[in-house]
Amino acid sequence: MTGAVPDAAIAAELAEATVGIAPVAVTRFTTGSQHFVYEARFAGRDPVVVRISRPEHRWLVRNASKMSRQLRPLGVPLPEMLAGDAEAPLPYMILARLPGTDLGDVIDTLNEPQLAAIATEVARAQAIVAQTSTAGRFGYAADPADAPRQLFSELLADSILRSRGRITAADLYDLAPVEAAEAVLADLRSEADDMPATPFLHDTTTKNVIVAPDGRFSGIVDVDDLCFGDPRAPLALTTAAIMAFRAPSPYAALWMEQAGHRDDRLFRFEVALCLLDFMSEEGQVFNGNERPSSPDIRARLQRLYEAELARAR
Repeated sequence: MTGAVPDAAIAAELAEATVGIAPVAVTRFTTGSQHFVYEARFAGRDPVVVRISRPEHRWLVRNASKMSRQLRPLGVPLPEMLAGDAEAPLPYMILARLPGTDLGDVIDTLNEPQLAAIATEVARAQAIVAQTSTAGRFGYAADPADAPRQLFSELLADSILRSRGRITAADLYDLAPVEAAEAVLADLRSEADDMPATPFLHDTTTKNVIVAPDGRFSGIVDVDDLCFGDPRAPLALTTAAIMAFRAPSPYAALWMEQAGHRDDRLFRFEVALCLLDFMSEEGQVFNGNERPSSPDIRARLQRLYEAELARAR
């Protein structure tokens, strides 16, 4: 596999080496912007998930393995890791396939009691993670001592800076939305810096929360590390994703209620930053799973962002 680009043939080879029989079909998942993730199906055996990373991302495979060993025994519902090699030319993991699909694929078909039950399970998993160790530092890391920032406001500033860089590179928006976010952060800085560095799963959104065909919660996938900061951050991202890309849904409000979170100015600012991040993704190239872009989509994202930022002022 040296020098190879991840594809279905490589995924089939890895799945066969792990399971002992050749898969009858290998299909790539169309979500996710970093890894190359495939479902391998077999005759007479449960399917597996093959997650292949680029060589420069082998550290994520190491982290994901560490997270699995740390969090599954605590009761966080991650899939069983069947095999993996972070040092392979193309680093990979083979995981048990949780039955179902991403919440976002079915959220419009679920009733409120089903959504409430899923929100309860996600809040429970987050509560378990919140009790794990913290070093009082902020940001993304597999080890709390490696979190890169001393203050939560610095983490928010990092998000704005990333959006600024992407928007500048794509040249599809001007920088006025970025400058507006910087001004609001200056006003919210002291409030942000009162935030403790709570550990949480940062990507339990409309993606990575798996829902079984009968509408019940199945588990959580794609945990490469934790984030340390405001545990409402994944709820902010979920709120923004539903606003931007889904029909109206009570799911985010149900999650907020189950977790006992506050809906305040800082939370609304985090929602706005997620929308700004979506704006910054327009025109970018990741791993082939990019959203299509259009003037109408870009204008809608900006309207949503401006309305949410106004709520944070």
